[in-house]
Parts: sequence; structure tokens; C-alpha cells
Amino acid sequence: MLNHQQVQDIVNDYGRKIGLSTNDVILRKKPSGFGEPHLEISGGYYHYVICERGSELSRESFLDVDDFIYEFFEMVTSRVAGEYEQENSVMSEDQRVIRFNKQIELMTQLNHEWGRKKEADITETLKNFPYSVNNRTYDKKTWLNKLLNFFK
Repeated sequence: MLNHQQVQDIVNDYGRKIGLSTNDVILRKKPSGFGEPHLEISGGYYHYVICERGSELSRESFLDVDDFIYEFFEMVTSRVAGEYEQENSVMSEDQRVIRFNKQIELMTQLNHEWGRKKEADITETLKNFPYSVNNRTYDKKTWLNKLLNFFK
């Protein structure tokens, strides 16, 4: 089992792969109180814990450090993709197109399997909540084609 610093070193290495500084991927040892995740290591598990204002909001436990790191970067890449989407938004388009594709791109840069896993998660979300514009819904293929044409 790795200690906190060893996990932080791995996280730092992954962060550099997508252009993030060590300040962007701080892995806290204890709750900040502001809803930021922290790592607890106990009982042979890596615990991904989110606390806010003294209350624990969620806790996920992983035997494998890679699963913990995936969860951490799922959150980090969601934030980065959200910032990217705000800077590159297209009026009258479902903003999730840009955000989701950026997150898949980032997760794939970190680890190809993570990119596939994130894409599968997003595909599942889109089954229940498809892309829409002007009250029309579109499947993923249609939106990917629209996105590719936008960047030409």
C-alpha cells in the first residue's frame, strides 16, 4: 500500500501529462471544509472523501490506487473541461458537447482506458439526457459531426 506522498507523486506525474501544475492537483490529507476531496488511507483502502463545512458528503473506498486516481482525475478533468467549455461556448449549442468531449480527451491523455471508461459513462448519461438545442434532441454521432465541423 502506498503512502500519501507516493500517491501525490503519481497524481503530480499524471497532472503534468495534461499541462497542470502541482498546485492544480493537490491531494489533501484532511478535509478543507470547502467541498474539496481528500485522501484517507486506512484498512487497506484508499478513501476518496468529500467534506463541506464539517459534514462528510461522500466517501468512496478503493483497494487499487489506480481506481482512486481515476476518481480524483474524473473530478479534476471535469473542472478543467468546464473552464474550457466556458471559454469556447457556442451560442444555441448544448454546452455539454464541448465539455464532455474535452473531458474525454483529457482522460484519454492520462490513460487510454480511463478515456474509454469516461466515454462510456457519458454515453450512458446521454441515453437519459440527450444533447438538445432549441428543444430538439440529437444523438451522439450527430453532435460529434457538428463539433468536428465547428472546428474546421
